[in-house]
Amino acid sequence: MAAEKDNAAKGHVLHVDDEPDIRLLIAASLRDFGYVVATAGTNAEALELAKQFKFDLCILDVRLPDGSGIQLCQKIHQLQPSVPVLYYSAYASDEEQEAALSVCGDAYLKKPVSAAKLEQTIAELLKSKR
Repeated sequence: MAAEKDNAAKGHVLHVDDEPDIRLLIAASLRDFGYVVATAGTNAEALELAKQFKFDLCILDVRLPDGSGIQLCQKIHQLQPSVPVLYYSAYASDEEQEAALSVCGDAYLKKPVSAAKLEQTIAELLKSKR
């Protein structure tokens, strides 16, 4: 899905998840929060978007069909070094979360995540970026 343009938005977010229903749900929530959203289902799709558009935040599922979200984070940071990255996964233990964040990334949420917690975490990441 191509990124949308909107100068009044709170920010531009790249959301990557291989589950289409989750992509739709999270994207709708992000739009309700006031963000412009681009979505991708694979690392390859996400990298193409990161080459074309500047994002204020990336939300990455950790397990993707063509690699990990951690690998994707590293590649996105080569293109956009200062973009904050929020991981989320249903499978991660505390140790896996710590390991992921030690390699790349800024925050980690476990699925399922409430809309309020997602919005709060995004706001904190964007505030710390400024």
